[in-house]
Amino acid sequence: MSNVFVLFPIVFPFIAAVAVSTIKFRNEKWRNIFIIFSVIINFISIILILNTEGLVAFHLWTVNNFLDIYFKIDEMGIFFSILASILWIFTAFYAIDYMKHEGREKIFFVFFILTLGITVGIAFSGNLFTLYIFYELLTLATFPLVIHSGSKEALDSGKKYLIYSFGGATLILLGMILLFSINSNMDFVARGVLSGAVENANLISIVYALMFLGFGVKAAIVPFHSWLPGAMVAPTPVSALLHAVAVVKSGIFAIIRISYFIFGAEIVRETHDNIYLSILIVITILLGSLLALHQENLKKRLAYSTISQLGYILLGIILLNENALIGGLLHLVNHAVIKITLFFCAGAIYFTTGKKNISDIRGIGRKMPVTMWCFAIAAISLIGIPPTNGSVSKWYLALGGLNANKILFVVILLLSAFLTAAYLLPIVIAAFFPGGDKVENESRVEPPPRMLIPIVMLTGVVVFLGFFPNAVLSFIGEIVRMVI
Repeated sequence: MSNVFVLFPIVFPFIAAVAVSTIKFRNEKWRNIFIIFSVIINFISIILILNTEGLVAFHLWTVNNFLDIYFKIDEMGIFFSILASILWIFTAFYAIDYMKHEGREKIFFVFFILTLGITVGIAFSGNLFTLYIFYELLTLATFPLVIHSGSKEALDSGKKYLIYSFGGATLILLGMILLFSINSNMDFVARGVLSGAVENANLISIVYALMFLGFGVKAAIVPFHSWLPGAMVAPTPVSALLHAVAVVKSGIFAIIRISYFIFGAEIVRETHDNIYLSILIVITILLGSLLALHQENLKKRLAYSTISQLGYILLGIILLNENALIGGLLHLVNHAVIKITLFFCAGAIYFTTGKKNISDIRGIGRKMPVTMWCFAIAAISLIGIPPTNGSVSKWYLALGGLNANKILFVVILLLSAFLTAAYLLPIVIAAFFPGGDKVENESRVEPPPRMLIPIVMLTGVVVFLGFFPNAVLSFIGEIVRMVI
């Protein structure tokens, strides 16, 4: 099999997106079948690539060491591509029924499928230039999803999203140019390409800070975070997958790439950038939680929660030790599964009842018990109460803080967990125990099966990863041992 096959899970979604936009399907059912099969086929193609010996790297287009579109399969890319493609399948099923509520389904699914290919392109990028190209394509492909409703609020949010994203891209590009002046090799190599003594430590420090902050825009690091809550005006499948998982996790993925595959932990430690950046990360963790407390809109509360939880992952990256990075990578998985479940539940409530605000859903647990039990389990997991999956990743993050002699970081994690409980548990309590308020005696109603089944299955994954985290931990351990 040719190395060109590595391009299939990147190119195929582009072809499928064009097909959805141009083919006149017999009816809506056939279009939906095509969409489901497209995301499943893409996932299968990734699995086939991973199980094929000899498929390591492929240069698509090369001008020089800088302008080189290069793809490479490694453990980190495998990790991210599998996570994204699995969650895309769940979201595809969920979105089929949900988007009937939003309208303009055809244009939604065109960009939905297109974004899958771009995300896999980010995962399989073999160098910084290729990652940058797909990273910017991600902005362009997700912009129509953010402004899907066409309302003034959506358009304003879309403009903010573009301004922040292209602002971050400018910082990244400047960092890339400066990096190329120091070292012409920008391929992703475990432990980095800047090995040995650093002659110009100050310039290295500036370059790393520029790129960290540039990629940090999509990772919603403070003060570049406000685009994320604004993007919650998008349909729930967009909020759940693209702006709580794919887009923000692409920012996290890119930061991991530059930290451990370009600069390397040793160089980052020598520049002391991790010390200064950790201040922003701590602010991100605490500010995200504090702002979540004051949000009445359920999706916006979850959005600010995402900002805080992304700070956990960034902290795991920047502490530069084995336990911390294990915790960060594990929390990348756990948060993705937990948060997509919470967003799906919020979308199911809106789809079924038309209610968006927390004060309006008192007693909803009696009307939608399955949905709200799934919400409750995911909320407990996000808080990190044992034996949930969230508790495992936060345990490793705490160990990483202790290994780095940063007891303050452990205190920050505990405080943030308390704040997470403060903004999530009242929702669960009000849903099942509305107190003396009068609750309408309505019959039970749940969202359609294609929406409810993904919610239940993802909740099962949350529980499973809490009791049996070793399968994921062993794979993450392999990645960490390669880079630290």
